[in-house]
Order: sequence, then C-alpha cells, then structure tokens
Amino acid sequence: MEPEVFDLRGEKCPDTFVYTKVKLEELAYSGGGLLKVIVDYPPAAENIPRSLKEEKIKYEVLDVKKVGDKTYELLIKAPPV
Repeated sequence: MEPEVFDLRGEKCPDTFVYTKVKLEELAYSGGGLLKVIVDYPPAAENIPRSLKEEKIKYEVLDVKKVGDKTYELLIKAPPV
C-alpha cells in the first residue's frame, strides 16, 4: 500500500500536529491507511509522534527520518475505525 503524501513544509507547531491529526482521522474513518507527512520544522518531527500517543485512535508511527537539512518524513499508519 502506497502512503498518501501530506506536505506540511512551511508550517510550524502546533499547526503541523493539528493538520496531521485531521488527515489521519479522515484516513481512519475511511478504512485506514498510511500517511507520509513531510515537515521542515524540526520540532514537529518530535512533537507529532509524541502528541499522537495521547489520541484515542491508536496511530502507529512507523518511521521518522531526516531527508534534508531541516526536512523530515514521518510515516504513520492509521487503523480503520
């Protein structure tokens, strides 16, 4: 299954988490799936996974990798709800 790409470059916290959460909820309620989130605000690479642990829906952060000077890709699995 190919992940849906969600490009949040140019956004800062807490917006990066809010937008990611909304997108993951859409995926979860439409049957689940994978989401690749791209951020260029380094704190978001730590804040998004930490904040997702507190959600009712059990999202799974599969990977967080640095792909550029300040750019990170997060691969997150949304379970079906």
